[in-house]
Amino acid sequence: MIKLIYAILFFLFLIFSSDTFSQNKNEFNSDLFKINLVNNLLFVENNDGKEIYKTQFQNPGAFQADLDDDGIDELLVVDKIESGNRIEYSLYIYNLLDTFYLTSEINSGIVEPYETFVGEIEGLIIVSGNPDFSYMNEESEIKALPINCWKFEDGEIFSVNEDLYDIFLTENETLTSLIDIEDVRDCDRSKEIKSLIASVYINSLNAGEKASAVNFLKSFYLCDDFEKVKEELDNLFNKEK
Repeated sequence: MIKLIYAILFFLFLIFSSDTFSQNKNEFNSDLFKINLVNNLLFVENNDGKEIYKTQFQNPGAFQADLDDDGIDELLVVDKIESGNRIEYSLYIYNLLDTFYLTSEINSGIVEPYETFVGEIEGLIIVSGNPDFSYMNEESEIKALPINCWKFEDGEIFSVNEDLYDIFLTENETLTSLIDIEDVRDCDRSKEIKSLIASVYINSLNAGEKASAVNFLKSFYLCDDFEKVKEELDNLFNKEK
């Protein structure tokens, strides 16, 4: 009889523990809201326990950060979207001050977005990929994107690319470390790393380093369509400014 009771209890333990550990659950709290992220579902309740918001993502992760330094955190959700053998990211920023709502959405392409502190504008910024240049990855062996930098203030997000310098050069150091630059000797190799070359070029333009940007492109994009590619990149860069 005792063995039977132990067996039943062990069976119930397996059921409940399996159900518990199969869920990826995160809870976030603010003064006005209770926020739950369970697997791919985000749902929000007010202090009365009434559900006021619900949405579904593909493979989300969430965290809180005071992006505008007003003493109230925002909720950031990074969704990892898988399509075939490609992974892309989207960032969602939610207001927690008085009303819960989605304030901003950023398509980050293949670059996982993150927030970081920069001294040039003394505060947190969001760094994302620039998906407008994703077409460069179609024939590239190494996939890359230039970055965009964003500032969040008064419930809105806006570009601060023109206000920053160091972060673009640091990003370029990371990109160029992915390849052996001395190995780029012909057009075939240039095409294999076309998106990386383009990303370094655009990052350099964002840093205001036009001369070094052009020199880098000339040195490592060794194809007959150089002028066409440069014009495409310049037109898209200038269109976004």
